[in-house]
Amino acid sequence: MARTHRAIVRSRKLGKAEQLLRLAWLYGPGGMSLRTAAGWASGSGLAELSDVAVLKALRRMADWMETLVGRVLQSRLEQTLRCDRPIVLVDATSVVQPGGMQSNWVLHCRYRPDAGFTGFELTDQHAREHLARHRFRAGELVIADRGYAHGPGLVHVLDCDADYLIRAGWRSLAWRDGDGNRLALLDRLEHLKSGEIADMRVTIAVKDQILTTRLVVQARSEEAAAKTRRDVKRKAQKNCRPGDPRSLTAARYLMVVTSLDTKRYSAQDVLALYRMRWQIELAFKRLKSMLHFDRLPAKDKDLARTWLHSHLLLAIVLDKLTQQALDSPPCAARNARAAALYLAHPAFAQKRSARHRPARH
Repeated sequence: MARTHRAIVRSRKLGKAEQLLRLAWLYGPGGMSLRTAAGWASGSGLAELSDVAVLKALRRMADWMETLVGRVLQSRLEQTLRCDRPIVLVDATSVVQPGGMQSNWVLHCRYRPDAGFTGFELTDQHAREHLARHRFRAGELVIADRGYAHGPGLVHVLDCDADYLIRAGWRSLAWRDGDGNRLALLDRLEHLKSGEIADMRVTIAVKDQILTTRLVVQARSEEAAAKTRRDVKRKAQKNCRPGDPRSLTAARYLMVVTSLDTKRYSAQDVLALYRMRWQIELAFKRLKSMLHFDRLPAKDKDLARTWLHSHLLLAIVLDKLTQQALDSPPCAARNARAAALYLAHPAFAQKRSARHRPARH
């Protein structure tokens, strides 16, 4: 694969893929400069290289590293297809080049709670977040934040025979009533009191078709609504715009749209499933805090791609090692014992009896 993608052009010094991968990890997660990596490679017997030779080798590796990450992700996905209802979390994070004020790269990710990262796509800052960017398998449940609340994206998920659970904003989708007219969504929700949940069928205009979907809305507490209003005002001030007063009204509600069946999944179950989306946020924090994924040192495009993909490959390895540790003694026995104690706790039993039992997925 390395020869096919021209990562190896001469075998005199760097003629093995293992040497290239080690060099990429020294420069990437290892945090070494080109000169330091060259010195380490020479001192350890890896290869006698100059910093210019390291630079050229890392540039040539960009396509190969991207393909390597894709192959590893594909093999992991094939190993996790035994789950009858796989959950796929979709999100994106930005990476800024040194000296930049805005994001230069956007990493679009798919994440499985039972397997870790299962998909990456690296684009420039002009590529928008969209569900159509990802390929889904039949039976999967796709969970994403409101940045992915686009009508064509929802249709794309349904065309893949999958289900969606997406957070929505009051104007992120073209809401329609039964007659096809614009729906005053906030007016229909004003009767909700703090903590109450509404579960309704609505329609969405998607280009030349009408999509019927399920809308679940929960009224936030006054404290949570006040915090959201402050965020809305702060964002409006940052953008030097007065802001829409309806956005302050919408701060009272948490809204999600889903294609999940009402009989199988109650409104409480839908909201509980959506909370799983924070797992991909935590995964991004691990990438940036432990692997320093947000400290891109390179401005050259191919060099930056090698640096980013070397981090992604190491993240996959760490995911696999962590899962093996959790499934092995003594962690496996300890985790099973902790789960049993939690399930048997009286407070947990009272909490479960107070609401519907979540459907198995």
